[in-house]
Amino acid sequence: MMKKCKFIFILFFLLFATGCATKPTDPAALDAYYEANDPWEPVNRKIFAFNMTADKYVLRPVTKGYRAITTVGFRTKVRTFLSNLKIPLTVVNDLLQFNLKNAGLDLSRFIINSTLGFLGIFDVAEKMGIPPNYQGFGTTLALWGVPSGPYLVAPFLGPSNVRDFTGTVANIAFDPFTYVSYQNDKIDVTRAFFTADVLEALAGYENSLDLLDEGRKSALDFYVYMRSMYQQYRKKAIENAKGEKTDGDEKAAYEFSLDDEFDE
Repeated sequence: MMKKCKFIFILFFLLFATGCATKPTDPAALDAYYEANDPWEPVNRKIFAFNMTADKYVLRPVTKGYRAITTVGFRTKVRTFLSNLKIPLTVVNDLLQFNLKNAGLDLSRFIINSTLGFLGIFDVAEKMGIPPNYQGFGTTLALWGVPSGPYLVAPFLGPSNVRDFTGTVANIAFDPFTYVSYQNDKIDVTRAFFTADVLEALAGYENSLDLLDEGRKSALDFYVYMRSMYQQYRKKAIENAKGEKTDGDEKAAYEFSLDDEFDE
């Protein structure tokens, strides 16, 4: 887990070694430049192209193989089980957000699904009126007033921004299961949690594959499409965390992240 954190930090700082996009002089173009919040667009596009190559030659073949040997019902149960493992992290972030009500509900959800739901395979809690909720450290930082910072595309991890990328790293450190792995110092425990991370990435990507393909076909510039979808999704997620209900579906049509199927 610690090696994973170091690797992510190295990738993050490498972004700063590259040049920024030149600001346009035309007023309309300048407004669009600031709205996109993408001063690192040249390097972001290169990393995006790298991710698309990885998608073509690695992720997509593996995902299609996964689909070929599993049923829709099985894949749904896998996602439910893996999302249950993230609830302790959500409870931590609920507390950091001073949202005691959600902390109690999410803890109840974890206990119910881990017992009556057979370790989270079945979402019994939702049927009892406790809906799914995921809070990551990126959202916590946003509620603390930390600005998003520039948009960035991380190798393998996909769309993000400085705040959410930092939140992704913090999620690893704040995840109770990371602490359990570190304290036990057993290779089998570490491998189990690493395998869960990989399976979570695969399950999240598989669940988003059709939406990604639709976007790829309809968008004139798939890079801009992904950037827009990410920014819209994060905006809605943060508004919801603040209790500001928004219209439309909370899930954006991208969820292209190898690290997390859910909110940052």
